[in-house]
Amino acid sequence: MDGLEQLIPWFDEALNAPALVPDIRQRKPDITPLQAYRLQAGIMAARVARGDRIAGYKAALTSAAMRAQIGVPEPLLGTLLASKVFPEDEPVSLCGKGFLRATLEPEIAVVLGAELQGPGVDAVQALSASAGYLPAIELGDYRAADAVGHTLIGSVVCNTFNGGIVLGRPLTPPAGIDLRVEGMSLRVNGVPAGSGTGIEVLGDPLNSVAFMANKLAELGLGLRAGMVLMTGSIIASIAVAPGDHAEVAFTRLGTVQVRIAD
Repeated sequence: MDGLEQLIPWFDEALNAPALVPDIRQRKPDITPLQAYRLQAGIMAARVARGDRIAGYKAALTSAAMRAQIGVPEPLLGTLLASKVFPEDEPVSLCGKGFLRATLEPEIAVVLGAELQGPGVDAVQALSASAGYLPAIELGDYRAADAVGHTLIGSVVCNTFNGGIVLGRPLTPPAGIDLRVEGMSLRVNGVPAGSGTGIEVLGDPLNSVAFMANKLAELGLGLRAGMVLMTGSIIASIAVAPGDHAEVAFTRLGTVQVRIAD
């Protein structure tokens, strides 16, 4: 792993600590983007070895709004752990889950019905492998200091700040659904807080699925049937606090909501 093995326990512990994480470049000044992805994968593998499970993957910064907000000019890949999938009908405690800087992002989730292996995956192949779509919310956890979190390396090593996801129901089959024109509106505490359409996500959320498959191929990994893929926020993320209630309504995919515990 290019000498990264000894960094896995150190950074894994830092990500779990109730404090901002250090800059990985303090320990490895010459770290490359590919090495950052390998370090992320190593940390996730360590957590799986302790009893967690990889539930899927996420794409980050797939909309222009998110890239402008974070200041990184390209989409990124993160890993979804089963322990970070929260039920829609239970409040999420920011303190209990270790959040430091909590944010909310409305997204379209794709559930795979077949294996998808890069490189060279395109949106047509992504559609063919899809079992259906879900309305989804990602809760971001910005645990890095600003100078770290707003760099590609820092964002990747911090697993692109995934704090958890909430999935709505039911699963909508892909037939007849064009995700590019799927509309979304967000309300927080009953007040409109943003709206957009799927075309904001790399021109088509299925392009986001293809991106994940192809990026994983660079790491020698692939997507399996049953995995959940978060395609990226349609709008810029918004901060959330204890007591907030958010609801995302899609044109045809239904609704999903989350309540932040007091």
